[in-house]
Amino acid sequence: RTYTNTQFGFDVTFPDMWLIPDSDFEEYMIKQGFDLGLKAPDSLPLSAQAKINRAIKRVNILLTAYRSMPGAADNAIVRISVEDLAGNPQIKDAVDYFDAIRATYTAMKLPADFKYSETQAEKLGIRQFAFIDTSTNAGKKRMYARVRNGFAIMFTISYTKDDDLQTLRHVLEDGHLSLK
Repeated sequence: RTYTNTQFGFDVTFPDMWLIPDSDFEEYMIKQGFDLGLKAPDSLPLSAQAKINRAIKRVNILLTAYRSMPGAADNAIVRISVEDLAGNPQIKDAVDYFDAIRATYTAMKLPADFKYSETQAEKLGIRQFAFIDTSTNAGKKRMYARVRNGFAIMFTISYTKDDDLQTLRHVLEDGHLSLK
């Protein structure tokens, strides 16, 4: 249940009921027709999709965890990822990071149901995280981040039930997040 990343210097432990698949499971899910990759939503205009897909190429998914089997109704999905910020030297901390994301949202023609919050901060355990919330008719997402050594370390949950957001908050509160 514990994911450890020595490169970025942290570990987090998920509750026993959460599924943390290995690469064999992910290959199986892809064969079953589930797209586990990151990509811009098809509902965006082509120019916005291209812009988002270019940005996503700088993102590396470290871990995907599921509350239930992928495809289950009302499932929650947590993705831990890192983004190389070498092309954005102006981003010094997580607030800068989310402000840049919000500026991108503002510049794009987004679907009418896509909403996003102001950049906010929350202390989880002994660490301060910046975050933003987004929502569509399909569900909600919260993105927590910390910036260290030229990388944004993201902890993102897609959820419909507030209990799942609380679970991620507890995972981050109890994690060893020195984020070297």
